Amino acid sequence: MTCPEALALKQEMYAIFEAQTKRTAEKRYAEVLAQREKYVQETAGAAVLFDFLERHWPKLVNGIESELIPRTNNTVELVIRRFDQHYQNFCGFDTLESAQLFLGVFEKVYRFTPFSQDAQPRLRGKCPLELAGYDILQVPMAALCAGLSVDWPLEVAQDHVPNS
Repeated sequence: MTCPEALALKQEMYAIFEAQTKRTAEKRYAEVLAQREKYVQETAGAAVLFDFLERHWPKLVNGIESELIPRTNNTVELVIRRFDQHYQNFCGFDTLESAQLFLGVFEKVYRFTPFSQDAQPRLRGKCPLELAGYDILQVPMAALCAGLSVDWPLEVAQDHVPNS
């Protein structure tokens, strides 16, 4: 059985992110939050929805009117799936800090790694940064992630070789 009030709240929350401008989204966001007390009095569990929206709003609002931040979670799901594939090789992390460090490295490598030739035609051989419109041809990290070797100047390498 569905609750008409819950469906109405859900539609109002979805409408926030269907807005074309931040101004409209912020107006809709404020209207939804104004209903918090009413919904929480009727169903205490509704507080979780409002807490979640409030906690994530500062980051979610950045995607509205942005050409760089995707409006759907398809891209985010793709990144999570790719991260999950890499994470499966680990038994876990020792600390939250080590997990954050791994995620930071993964994030940078992912952005430069080209999609395989069996990906959708528009993605093949291009990395996420290229798909977003960035020219990465001069960035050594891009060559490394593509599996190529970077020619490092010998004098730099010799200066950093520790003495035995």
